[in-house]
Amino acid sequence: MTEPSDFGRFLKERRMAAHLTQDELAAAINKSGQYISNIEKGKNNAPPNPSDIEALIKKLGLSNDEANLFKAKASADRGRLPNAQMEYLMKHRKLLELINYGLENNINDRRWAELLSAVSGGKANDLA
Repeated sequence: MTEPSDFGRFLKERRMAAHLTQDELAAAINKSGQYISNIEKGKNNAPPNPSDIEALIKKLGLSNDEANLFKAKASADRGRLPNAQMEYLMKHRKLLELINYGLENNINDRRWAELLSAVSGGKANDLA
């Protein structure tokens, strides 16, 4: 049996919280309820495209934080970064070097938090 992805689980949670049926949500992107069902169950090979993601966010009434998480989960299912993050990385190549350093040196979350705190002058909680 196929397991739902993080995006599929999140989509279902948000849809149910919005008291929408799969058909109602699917109508926002001119798809069938079966399409939404397949995403929620992990039977769809790819999440919706970026324009459909925006329409789903609107229909679900997601907050900015939820919308950003929704986009990130959809992008992760596609195996790529959200467009805004990719554009930012391309403009700031030193960030790519930092990410590569983290990969090469197996930097864990605790160490990244320490680095963020050092860079932010101890205001890392304000940034997160």
